[in-house]
Amino acid sequence: MQDRDARRANGSAGREPAERESCPLPSIQLVFLALAHAAVDFFLNVLPPVMPFFVRELGFSVTAVAALATAKSAGSGLLQPVFGAMVDRSRRTALLPASVAVCGLFAALLGVMPSYWLLLAAALLCGLAGAVFHPLATVSVRALMGRYSAGAMSVFGVGGTIGMALVPLTVAGLVGALGLRGMLWLLVPAFGVAAVLALRGFHKLDLTRPAVDSFGMAVERDQAGERAGAPARNAAASPSALKPLAYLAATTLVRTVGQVAFSNFLPLYYVSKGFSEGYGSVMLTVYMVAGSVSAMAFGYLSDRWGRKPVVALSSVLATPALVGFLLTDGPLQTALLVAASLFLFATFSVAPVYAQELVPDRAAMGAGLMMGGVWSVAAFLLIPLGALADAYDVQTALLAGALLPAAATVFLVPVPETHAAREPVRGRSA
Repeated sequence: MQDRDARRANGSAGREPAERESCPLPSIQLVFLALAHAAVDFFLNVLPPVMPFFVRELGFSVTAVAALATAKSAGSGLLQPVFGAMVDRSRRTALLPASVAVCGLFAALLGVMPSYWLLLAAALLCGLAGAVFHPLATVSVRALMGRYSAGAMSVFGVGGTIGMALVPLTVAGLVGALGLRGMLWLLVPAFGVAAVLALRGFHKLDLTRPAVDSFGMAVERDQAGERAGAPARNAAASPSALKPLAYLAATTLVRTVGQVAFSNFLPLYYVSKGFSEGYGSVMLTVYMVAGSVSAMAFGYLSDRWGRKPVVALSSVLATPALVGFLLTDGPLQTALLVAASLFLFATFSVAPVYAQELVPDRAAMGAGLMMGGVWSVAAFLLIPLGALADAYDVQTALLAGALLPAAATVFLVPVPETHAAREPVRGRSA
């Protein structure tokens, strides 16, 4: 009893190392949240596999279809930090199920819109629903787990990457068998997953429950539910905290431009090399599946190694893998595509947690910036890259994007580490 009281009095210094190193298993609620993430990221990524159909059957230019992707990404990203700030203030999750349904609704309508401008509007509204979902979902992960954990976030994140991985073959199969109207079948998972979230009570989660710090110690809160010693709920994050967040956002933005380019133009690249749309969809699936593995693995590794080393190492290694992919062919090219995907997706679940740790009192805003804001700005650069592809070829546009991940590390230098590397647990002494 005295030993236990001493550990409590000494705070984190009294915690057993094994307790600090343990990674909680995902709860069933976290699994359902990952399922919702899979659905939303599926809906947000239906455009790349149908881009060749838009170009061939509807006569759109690469620049025009890139603008559709930009509209979707702008909707899902530019306002995501704003929605995140609103979540930080309201601490309500009432719109979580509805955001899944609306996102899927407009993704389905992309297959039946009668004009380019209506397609553009549907892409934008699909993205806006995704912008509502992501900050709500990321703070729900913390509410469910009671702590900041890239491991828990990677379970949530891998749902998203699995959803993206399912897109190419699923959408290509629907469109190939039923035409673009086949996308209306997306209404089934949209409303089905939304119903599951509502039945599981995700629209009324308690976001004011006590959290746990990185050492597993409960964070004290006042009667209003605020963290003890934290600024008032409506106070802005301090400039000293926002500066490293801005550098992290710049790092993520620059490397994300290359990731967005490959995710959207990969099917077009294979078609430009003489392969079928189906083959391009298969290779996009390979790329996304590798990314799913990476998002899960590197999320847990960052809990062990630290956030900054994972971001830096993956950025440096992504560029040679991407360039090598573009300059080779055959099995070696496929292997390099897998390697590139592993490095590009390594920060998928790490960056949002890194941002939350930099500005813990604006967690939803920080995560929204990483998961949406930087992605939308990166998506705007798809238009000049699309123009470059029209002027030269898709390979040239992708080569320009491939150089960016390594360049992004320049902005990472001043960002402090928020989660120091930990020594492996050797076991408890008697």
